[in-house]
Formats: sequence, structure tokens, C-alpha cells
Amino acid sequence: MRASTRRGEVVGSSVSTDQRMLDALLSLADDVRLGDVLHRIVEVACELVGARHGAMAVVGPDRRLLEFSAGGDESHFPTEDPRAIRTADLPGFLAVPVRVRGEEFGSLYLAGKAEFTERDNEIVSAVAAAAGIAIENARLFERARQREVWLRASTEVTTAMLTGTSGRDALCLVANRARAAAGGVVATLILLNSAGELVLEVVDGGRGAVAEGQVVPRRAGSPTHEVFDSGEACRSDEAGACLVEQPDSVGPGVLVPMPVGDRMLGVLLVSRGAGEPVFDDGDVELVEAFAAQAALVLEFTRVQGNAQRLAVLEDRDRIARDLHDLVIQRLFGLGLGLQGLTGLTTRPIVSDRIAKFVEEVDQTIREIRRTIFSLQEPLSPTSSLRGQILRTVRESAALLGFEPGVALDGPLDSVVPDPVRPDLVATLREALTNVFRHAHARIVKVSVVVDPAATRVALVVRDDGCGLPVDGPRHTGGLANMAARAERWDGSCAVDSTPGEGVEVRWSVPIGKDERWR
Repeated sequence: MRASTRRGEVVGSSVSTDQRMLDALLSLADDVRLGDVLHRIVEVACELVGARHGAMAVVGPDRRLLEFSAGGDESHFPTEDPRAIRTADLPGFLAVPVRVRGEEFGSLYLAGKAEFTERDNEIVSAVAAAAGIAIENARLFERARQREVWLRASTEVTTAMLTGTSGRDALCLVANRARAAAGGVVATLILLNSAGELVLEVVDGGRGAVAEGQVVPRRAGSPTHEVFDSGEACRSDEAGACLVEQPDSVGPGVLVPMPVGDRMLGVLLVSRGAGEPVFDDGDVELVEAFAAQAALVLEFTRVQGNAQRLAVLEDRDRIARDLHDLVIQRLFGLGLGLQGLTGLTTRPIVSDRIAKFVEEVDQTIREIRRTIFSLQEPLSPTSSLRGQILRTVRESAALLGFEPGVALDGPLDSVVPDPVRPDLVATLREALTNVFRHAHARIVKVSVVVDPAATRVALVVRDDGCGLPVDGPRHTGGLANMAARAERWDGSCAVDSTPGEGVEVRWSVPIGKDERWR
């Protein structure tokens, strides 16, 4: 009777243990965040075998320790390399590998018990097997969440650029959304410039604009150039260190290419903070997909912008043709008609008024011709001589307090040689500076004209100021510089001054065929 009772107690105890283990294993499915799942695995294993301390060590594909989660005092576990422990050397220590889909994920460690039995080893092994399933579910959930974050970032970038965001604003948006989606501390777009160098075009976070514009030197082992040349992503913990004030605050990073067809637009670098998880293969794939989508949209907006500029240029060319073929011809005919009327009247007052009308028509024709030349110039003012002249005049307006009048006539950008242009612009700047310093003028007129034969360009700067001093000392340094610039090209520079009426500077150089300009 007693034996039967003891046998029943044993069976009941076994059933109770199995039930507790089943309940504990089922509870692993309650959490979906990977960190919570790892802590729950440690708690369940300690509870089932009566261990006071437990820990989970997670290793990455490169065999490095990624995370160490301890359920008790971490001093019981070697956190630097827990995989180096041999359980045969420590009777009060138990280590069981955890595998996910047949691959090593990490190890479950238990301590704080006098001795672990074979039964304890079986229970912990069962927990490790169930843990693999729970970990896989948590990783799938985390991957889905991360994919949603990157997809939202990609959608925001695409929508913004297709609705008008372009240029530098578009680049800043790409870097900002990449950093936010990766949970990083800094992100940068490294793009190819016109000289064929990789440059930190936009830096989001870290040192920001201070780091922008730096050239990435091409040296052996440079991860940035390797990614750009090979088109393959690369993990790097040091790449983002130069982008922050404190290099130790930067942790794992990844560099991914930004391809557009067969051409490489640049490289996207994203770095997380120190102590943050490294970019695993899934993370790298998400960053690569985002960078490829962003590069494609950037290229699309660039091409779209070029198409719009081409349409503007075509429209400007049409307007220029209409002005030349229609308006100027009609005005020219009107001027000839008015000039013919002067012979039909003997009254001097009528003849004078007709002559003034003819002069006004001629002036209008000259203005329209200048407008035609302006319409035929490139959209970018920085590359054209006309743009440089206008920019110099606008800059002088801030000093003078008023806008000088400007008259540009002739094909300046097509016939004035490139070597002559810097001297012409420098002479103009010098003349306007002299007006500001010495003339006290209220009116300044600037004229730059190419003669009809396209053999000479002339610059005239005229003001209504006090003129050059007659008896007092003259400031001849600037005038000498202007004369030297003209003599360099076999030209001339003359200065006429009337006290109380102003100064006129006439600077002229030949622009015919010359070996020096080839």
C-alpha cells in the first residue's frame, strides 16, 4: 500500500514537472521583441532547474559576441568570451547551445547550483530548442517592423522628390531619413564630384555641415572607395568616426553603394552609436534597397530638371527669334519711315521732334538686341561673361547704395576669349571700387560692348562724382592696375575727368585671332 502510494507520488511529481515545463515553454511565445524573448528564456531555464543565475550570449556571423543578457549577477559569467568556457571544468555551471534554423545563434548559460544533473541538461536542452523557435518568431517580427520603417522612409523620400524637392534639399532628406530608419547617430551621402573625387556631400547628425565638403582620400583599404568601385556593401566600425566630435561615441556602421543602372552615383554611410547592435545581413539588405531607390529617384529628378531647363532654353530661343525676325524689323521700318518724313516739312521744330523719335526707335532696337543676347545665354549666370559682369555690378550696389546702370551689347560670351575675361571683370570691379571710395557719385553707368566686326571689346564706367583732384594727390594705384591689364592684351585704358562732373574710364582690348587664346 505504501509502495503504491510512493509510486503515485513519483508519477504525480513527474507530471507536475512536465506540466510546469510545458507552461514555461509556451510562455516564451508571449513576447515578440527579441530582447524580451532572450530575458524570458533565461528566466524560464533558471526556474525549471533551480539555478540562481542565468545568461544568454548571442554571437554574430563573424563569431563576435553581439549581446550578453544575464538574469542575475553577471560576475558569475565571463562576458568577454563566454563560449570559451568548458562545462567539464565547472561542476556548478551548465552551457547549452541555442540554434535557430540549424545555425548557431548563441548559448544559454546557467550557474548558482551545486551540481547540474542529466535531467537538468535535458530540461535546458528542451528550453534551448523552444527558444530557437521563439527567437526566430521574434526576429521575423523585428525584421517586418524594420522593413516597414525603411519602406516608409523610402516612400517619404520618393514622394518629396517627385513633388518638387530637388537639389541639396533632396540630398539632405535622403541622409536624414536613412539615419532615422537605421536608428543611427550620423549618416552621410558621399558623392562623386566633377573632378572624379568622392566628397562628403551631405552629413546628417554628428558634425553636420562642418564635415561637409571634405574629400575622401583614395588609399589602400579605404572602405568607401572599395564600395564605390565594387558596388558591394561593407560593414565598418571606423568609417563614421571622423563625422562626430567624439569618435568613441560611434559604433557599428555600414557603407552601401548608390547605383543608377551601370553608373555609380555615390555611397551612403550610416553609423549607429557605441554599444548598438551591428548591422546584420538583413539590415544591410534594407539599407541597400533604400539607397538604390533613393539614387534612382535622385537621378530621375536630375533628368527631369534638365528636361525642364531644356524646355526653357527652347522657349527663350523661340522668343529671341521672334524678337529678331518680327519686332526689330518692324521697328527698323518705322524708323526709316519717320526719317523720311523729315524731308516733307520745312518747320525746324517738327524735324527735331521726328529726329528724336527716330533716336528713340534706334535705342529701342539696341535694347531689344541686348535682350536677344541675354535670352541666348545659358541659364547659369556663373559660367557666362554677362553673368559675371552683372554679378559684379550687383555686388557694388551694396557699397554704393544704388544700382548702377548696365548696358551690354554684342556677342560677349561667344567672341570674348576666356583669358581676357578675368582682366575685364577685375577692371570693372576696380573702377566701381574707386567710385565708392573717392567719387561720392549718385549715378554710375557701365557699358560693355563688342564692336560690329567682333574685333574689340570695350568697357566704359562713367560716374557723376567729384572727379579726380587737379592739384591734390591722386590715387593712381587702381588706375595703374587697370592700365596694366589692358597692356597685357595690347589694349588701352584712358581716364577722363572733369572736376565736379565725374570720371569716365575707357578700357579696350582687341579680341581678334591670337595664338595666346588658343
